[in-house]
Amino acid sequence: MSSPRDVQVRMCELAVSNAEDSKILRATLGSCVGIGLMWRERSVYGLAHCLLPGPPAAAPLSPRGPSRPPGSAKYVIDALPALLALMKAEHAPQGAIEAVLAGGANMMHHRTPIHEPIGDQNARMAQQLLAVAGFRVVHVDVGGECGRQLTIDCEQHRYAIRRFTRPVQDRVTYGASR
Repeated sequence: MSSPRDVQVRMCELAVSNAEDSKILRATLGSCVGIGLMWRERSVYGLAHCLLPGPPAAAPLSPRGPSRPPGSAKYVIDALPALLALMKAEHAPQGAIEAVLAGGANMMHHRTPIHEPIGDQNARMAQQLLAVAGFRVVHVDVGGECGRQLTIDCEQHRYAIRRFTRPVQDRVTYGASR
């Protein structure tokens, strides 16, 4: 059972809190990537739960601007600026904001030569954007085949990443009887 303090950041959502709110921001991730930003000096924290690295290349542009809703975390490329805006941290001093990154797992057991797993694409895009933005990345736990939960406790000024392993499935061998 969750408490009012516990904020589940769902797919394509952003959430921001501070130490006074005493909230716990939490995202449960598979191939999605969770980007946590921590501005400890100001006690402001944010979490984005991103589904895809960016919009399809063939996405039509509207003359009125992007067709994507502002403040959305559907795409990694939109989530970081939206999260900074919500945190009022667009002009934070270099090095003031720490980042933590989790998720980006390959939740399917097969790879195709045509498509790179979406989890890998999400993780790579997030890492590139965080590097370009100059954030101090204090922890990265991405890839592999297990889900994760990224939690930021705004009151305690800390984060945690929990891994979910898949249960081992019984192997059954089928053969023809004679």
